[in-house]
Amino acid sequence: MNKYLRIFAIVMIAGLVASCSDFLEEDVKTQVSNERYSTPEGFNEAVNSAYSYLRTFYGTEEGLTATVFGTDTYREGADGDFKAMNRYSNEFDSFSYPIESIWRNMYRGINITNTVIARSEGGVEGLSGEEVTRRTAEVRFLRGHFYFILVQFFGPVHLTTEETEGVELEASRAPISDVYDQIISDLEFAANNLPVEPEQYGRATKPAAEHLLSRVFLTRATTDAAGSNDYEMAANLAETVIDDYNFQLLDDYGDIFAVGNEQNAEVIWAVQYSENSLVNGTPDHDLFRGGNSSHLYFNFPYDQEPGLFRTVEFGRPFRRFRPTEFTTQEMFHVDDRDVDSRYKKTFKDAFRVIDPGTYSNVDGVEVTFAEGDTAIWFPGYNMPLSEQQTYNMQVITPEEYNFINFPPLWKHTDPNRASVNETGGSRDWMAFRLAESHLIAAEAYYYMDGAGSPDAIAHLNAVRERAAWPGEEATMAAETAQLLASDGIDFILDERGRELLGEGFRWFDLKRTGKLVERATQYNPDTVPPTGGLEEFHNLRPIPQSQIDLTDGGESAFPQNPGY
Repeated sequence: MNKYLRIFAIVMIAGLVASCSDFLEEDVKTQVSNERYSTPEGFNEAVNSAYSYLRTFYGTEEGLTATVFGTDTYREGADGDFKAMNRYSNEFDSFSYPIESIWRNMYRGINITNTVIARSEGGVEGLSGEEVTRRTAEVRFLRGHFYFILVQFFGPVHLTTEETEGVELEASRAPISDVYDQIISDLEFAANNLPVEPEQYGRATKPAAEHLLSRVFLTRATTDAAGSNDYEMAANLAETVIDDYNFQLLDDYGDIFAVGNEQNAEVIWAVQYSENSLVNGTPDHDLFRGGNSSHLYFNFPYDQEPGLFRTVEFGRPFRRFRPTEFTTQEMFHVDDRDVDSRYKKTFKDAFRVIDPGTYSNVDGVEVTFAEGDTAIWFPGYNMPLSEQQTYNMQVITPEEYNFINFPPLWKHTDPNRASVNETGGSRDWMAFRLAESHLIAAEAYYYMDGAGSPDAIAHLNAVRERAAWPGEEATMAAETAQLLASDGIDFILDERGRELLGEGFRWFDLKRTGKLVERATQYNPDTVPPTGGLEEFHNLRPIPQSQIDLTDGGESAFPQNPGY
């Protein structure tokens, strides 16, 4: 592994919301002395800084590129980089920046957690044993989290629990069974030693550790390292989170992502951001934009249309990630939208006029807009041109979607940015929420008990009934058993897609269920020739070439994943 000198820019960051100012205040230290970590202040600074490395993955270009691109739900739009990761073309190789960034930053986070754990042994003078144990549990939650991201992407990875105290050039790839054993050990320690309620919002908690552990068991069950009771453990832990704490599904799906409502009853744990850009950073994050940048990548160029110009409310009109036809027309089928509210509450289907006046439309016909009129409408279904022309607005139907025009995902919008050109967002990234706990339990019960599992159906219905328009709950629930029986895991994947679209799960979901190649090649045209070349070996990402080159013995000591 590419290890580094023990010189960190330790930043007191992990908390991350303005209401917790003591957790947000920075104390920037460069050239940190070895003794600093053994003081109460330095020990806590190191703990807090370890959280910041999750900001290199969640809500970032790198993390979203690695989890959204190249799946059945999203393909490439007109702008942006790293399209080879969507296509799985030859250009997607061991030099790919997002992959190298994820690898490097996860290991930087691991090294800080190892440092804290090493300094906790024997206690820290000036801190109670209880506080040292609690902080150690926090960083073991983080270390397990970092390794879980790595093992899903790369398979066998370098496994170290030792604090790095100099340049190390020896590394090897541990079996995934060893990596999973370490992840589970870390998360079990965290679950046993963390409080149910955080002392400061944003810190790891017992239910957060249990939720992540349920996801780990669900994932390990599909690997060569599978344990005999992995699905049972996944289901039990998910149900513990659902039943034993105060989390609850919000009544309205749209409220989950309402601006200003990030700390809601459905959120088990979130990666924290702040309106203060100074606390949103992380050391050495090469593509750091100063905050949650997810709002940038799912939009479309509305500002080029009559009656509109760029605003903070409507966002920067980047068009990086484009929904597949499968997403907009099959997963969110037009016939279901009067029953299931999630299409309407996931996509922005209309833009109102903010620049009134008279304009020539795309057909050369003059249209006059008053402020507040609808300028652009994505009806979500096809209609004859003659019908489109009866509307005093631009109508964009599915048959007209292309790499520029498509309905934008709206759950990441951030109107709190300081200006239209500000890229850094301040909204928390909801990493774990209760709907996913239900979906984890449903999948585990499906694999244990089959498509007729009443427990799987009950957990799916908890999510589906909440998603229903008022009065349609019974309609949603009535279909579940039949759909699960006919479509099996594909139905569960569709349900995860409707519920979790654009939230950084999809690539992991397809890989875990063995459906990456099947579903991506079926629904994402970019992944097949002539543009793409998705194959089974792409279920692992390439090991960064920098890692191989900096390891003594090169590829013989640290071999590349097959196919790259």
